[in-house]
Amino acid sequence: MCERIQKDISFTENITPVRFRTTVLTDVYDKTKDVKQTQLAAVHTTAAITLKHYIKGRGNLANVAVVIENSYLA
Repeated sequence: MCERIQKDISFTENITPVRFRTTVLTDVYDKTKDVKQTQLAAVHTTAAITLKHYIKGRGNLANVAVVIENSYLA
């Protein structure tokens, strides 16, 4: 799946399952600003684990997962 997404969106770097998971969980948090909802999506026992390992700040960058989602919905 990761290779297919990489090819479909012409992404030049490797997409790994961990990188994909980080992107999706970061997008969930960016959209909702709800760490508990993000924690549930990640199936973590504590919000601290989610914040420490998966929520990566992006500032004003576009949501990458939206690009992936839109390419498959079209």
